[in-house]
Amino acid sequence: MRKSLLIASTAAAAATLVAAPATANAATAKTPTKVTFGMSTTWDAKLTISGKVTATNGTVFPAGKWLTAECYSQQQHKWLTVKPGPGQKPLVTRVGGAFSSNLSVYCSHGTYRVRFPGDPTLAPSTSPNVQDKRINALTYGWKVTPRNIRKNGYVYFSGTLKHDPTPGHYVPFKGQQVYLYVKLKGEKSWSWFARPKTDSKGRFSGKFRIPKDAYFTFEYFGDKSHYYDAPLKATFVNVR
Repeated sequence: MRKSLLIASTAAAAATLVAAPATANAATAKTPTKVTFGMSTTWDAKLTISGKVTATNGTVFPAGKWLTAECYSQQQHKWLTVKPGPGQKPLVTRVGGAFSSNLSVYCSHGTYRVRFPGDPTLAPSTSPNVQDKRINALTYGWKVTPRNIRKNGYVYFSGTLKHDPTPGHYVPFKGQQVYLYVKLKGEKSWSWFARPKTDSKGRFSGKFRIPKDAYFTFEYFGDKSHYYDAPLKATFVNVR
């Protein structure tokens, strides 16, 4: 008898345990969401992202929901968060789910996406990937020689400009104009002194007769389909 009562009690408890998750799931079900967006860039690495988050049940998406933009770096081989810089606004929805922001390019010629992290009533979602169509340009082997020189001697410059029509795979970029700049010691502004064009192998060169200590740099200004390129810091040449 005790055995029969034990079996009955166990069965009743099991039925209660089985039924409980269904009730809990129904209470915590979140509304599915969908993120879509588009993007545009400029030669000097400005990025505009705009899009919309919608609730698939047709309810009006609320304002004030924060989103995260990410890009896949071909150099680092991982997804990076596109963080707003000084004076830039984060991606936050308006009433109806629309969002937009002017940011800076993190991954030149990379892949971008926008994520909504979800909240207590709305499910998280991630947009389809969007490819940055603007091609990256990079200068390899930038040289300034000599670094120590007599007054009025010649300083020589060279480098190789490449681009990646296939993301992450750089090849010579011929026929492009590269500006060479100088700032003599004591001066506040830069002046260009040469505008060589790259040859079939992407190479460019120039020379400058230097009267006193000076800083040198270069810049490729990009075009409708390419980003610009310039060194992170100038090269100093000392005049003896």
